[in-house]
Amino acid sequence: MAGWKFKRFSRAGLFLLAAILLVACRPIDDQIAHYLAHGPTSTRPYVATGPSCTELEETAQETLADVGSPPATARFSVADRKALAIAAFSHLCELTREVGWRQSATAEESKAAELLMDRFTEFGYSPEMQDFQVRIGSLRRGSRNIILELPGQGEGVVILGAHYDTVRNSVGANDNASGVGVLLAVAERLAQPPWSSQMVSVFPFTLRIIAFGSEETGMSGSWHYVDQLTEEESDDIKIMINLDSVGSGTFLRGPGDRWLTSHVSVVASREGVSYTSITEGYSGSDHVPFRYSAEIPVISFSGNDMSRINTRDDTIEFINPVLLGDTAVLVLVLLASLEDL
Repeated sequence: MAGWKFKRFSRAGLFLLAAILLVACRPIDDQIAHYLAHGPTSTRPYVATGPSCTELEETAQETLADVGSPPATARFSVADRKALAIAAFSHLCELTREVGWRQSATAEESKAAELLMDRFTEFGYSPEMQDFQVRIGSLRRGSRNIILELPGQGEGVVILGAHYDTVRNSVGANDNASGVGVLLAVAERLAQPPWSSQMVSVFPFTLRIIAFGSEETGMSGSWHYVDQLTEEESDDIKIMINLDSVGSGTFLRGPGDRWLTSHVSVVASREGVSYTSITEGYSGSDHVPFRYSAEIPVISFSGNDMSRINTRDDTIEFINPVLLGDTAVLVLVLLASLEDL
């Protein structure tokens, strides 16, 4: 049996070995962990470029100047539609310019969540955060849904939702600052008369508004929300209305349950909104867990131009403010008409 032979380590070698062992025993740094899960990526901070929100809103106003008068049957006037469109566009611009990239389960997504909490609070709501974990590769990272309620005159719940995260290195102007912009514009309008008084709405149900986190990782936020519902809570939900990528294109689409899309078609015709109902073939957003796990009727509004989503080109220059106003109108009239369904 051969004897052991020991080699003398230098002091520098011992320090290097100790450093390696120390790093190995510590939690992995967030950026290193992301590198291991996704490979190399740009770590440069987002910097807003181009026109300011004030300048962009002026351009949006010019686009809205061409909006014609709605039919005599419409509930909303031209002025109402323009005001809703500009409100949604303003919120969209703030999210894309102030926060920028909002990749799922990152510090930037958290920054967006705080901004939304501030806006909902300013409107008079009492929003809450629902924390959950997202699996990214072999790692688990934190994300959150933002939930608020507007009590109504009766029982039952209607959910209005939109996700606020993006893929990496995209400001997500259409996907989905557009949906969040409309969500905020609608929430702001509903907090005021004649829609509500002292934060109690005229609706015969409770409206629950949810800004979902981490949709881009497989609808993680909405799956978490649905999974934690009790059977009784799930039964209380009448419908789920989802807003995703509603800002680009020339007309709106409404994938969802047939009876709901049919009803919205009637509403759209009455309001003079360009809309096409779709009852199948769309399965990539936060309405999916509600429909297929909890069997809750759903409708998911979107624009007809998806060409730039999940890319660096999904920027505010391609947003059509008319669609934002039209979406807000459809949502408000749909909510007001649910008692007739």
